[in-house]
Formats: sequence, C-alpha cells, structure tokens
Amino acid sequence: MTGEIGIVLVCLIGSFATFFSGFGLGTILLPVFSLYFPLELAVLATALVHFSNNLFKLTIMSRHIDIGLFKKFGISALIGAFLGAYLLKLVGAMGILYIFPFWGGKEVTLLSFAIGLLMLFFVFFEWKKIEFQFSNAKLFLPIGGFLSGFFGGFSGHQGAMRSAFLSKLSLDKQLFVATSALISTLIDFSRISIYTSQTNWKDLNMTYLLLGAFSAFIGSVLGKKYLTKVSFRFIQVAVAVFLLVMSLGLITGLL
Repeated sequence: MTGEIGIVLVCLIGSFATFFSGFGLGTILLPVFSLYFPLELAVLATALVHFSNNLFKLTIMSRHIDIGLFKKFGISALIGAFLGAYLLKLVGAMGILYIFPFWGGKEVTLLSFAIGLLMLFFVFFEWKKIEFQFSNAKLFLPIGGFLSGFFGGFSGHQGAMRSAFLSKLSLDKQLFVATSALISTLIDFSRISIYTSQTNWKDLNMTYLLLGAFSAFIGSVLGKKYLTKVSFRFIQVAVAVFLLVMSLGLITGLL
C-alpha cells in the first residue's frame, strides 16, 4: 500500500508541477519511477504513462495538427527515437561502469551514469530555456526532430529539445500543442515497441502504471485549474533541486 500511495502522490504532484516548472512530465516521472523499478524498466514505465497522457491530448487537439510541420520535424524524430531506444538496450546490457568510492562502494552501471548525466544536462537545458537561432536553415527542423526523437528514445527527454527548435517558428499555441502531441505520441509508441521487445511484463507492476497514469491526468487537470494561484518560482526551484538530487543519486550509485 505504501508503494501505491507513493506512486499516486509523486505522479500527481509531478504532473501538477509541469504546468509551472517548465520541466516536462517525462523529465519528472523518470527519476520517480527509478525509485520503484530498475532503470530500464523505469524508462519504459515513464514512456507508458507519457504515451497515455499524450494520447489523451491528441484526441482533443487533433483538428489543429499541422501536417506540413509534422513531415518536416516528426518523420526524422521517429527515426531518432528508434535509434535512441535501440542504443538504450545496448547500453543497458553493458553492465557496471565503475564502483563509486563512497557510500560503501556502490556499483554504477553505464546506463545509470548516462541517464544521470543526461538528466543533469536537461535540468540546465530546460531551466535556461535554451532556444536555437537557425530557423531559416533548410535542415533545421529535420535535425531538430532527429535530436528530439533520439533523446526521447534513449532517456525520454524529448520535450526540451523539441521546444528549443520549434520556439523560433512563432507557431499558433493550439497548432504547437496538437502537432507536438502527435510527434510525442508517435515517438513514445516507437520507443515502447523497442523497449518491450525483450521485456518481461511480469517485472512491471501494472497497478503502479495505472495509478501513475491516472494520477498524472488528475495532476494536469489541477495544474490547469490553479495555474494562476501557485508560486511559479518556488515550484520551478523545487523541481530543479529534486531532479538534481536524483541525477546525482544515479551517478553515485545511491539509486
């Protein structure tokens, strides 16, 4: 029961916080699920919850999708997602990278180190709201799509890269949300298909996944409702500190 309550609380609060913090839902949920699952399964669990959330957004925003933008950005994103997800499986099989000299000599796998390092990078990336300035270049969107898909496939960090590339296009808000939801849904679907090819579903606690998905949905609804009533800066700092602690935990073997 303690595990179920923990999942409900952290997914609800994490989803709620994404409305104010600037961090994406997947960025927050990955370290949360890593407390309950081995890291590879945590990436899969995050992808499943993220997929269900995007699918919901897609069903209510589909009429605003820009097919032209999807072709320029989304197709290369799918290619990147497959490659990133495949690389995740390769890295996950490489075993221990080093023994951390403190905390009793904890073992750190290559996968934990890579995910922890990427988490640190994207904390900085999303905190600074980095935007790329080359929107007139012919390969700007396909390259952005590939990078977004690749990092999405490897660690789930797709939203920050996607926003950095698309933010310079001055897109209509509904168009941006709808097209991003389509791209993100397809990235999630493609990476899940790779993740699950060798996954034993018995290792996943489906109760946790269902509770996580439902709690994330409720958190999104509450976030929208109380958008103007919450201290933006406080939540942004709190989420950043949480992600920083979790990434250091992965790198040092504490998680």
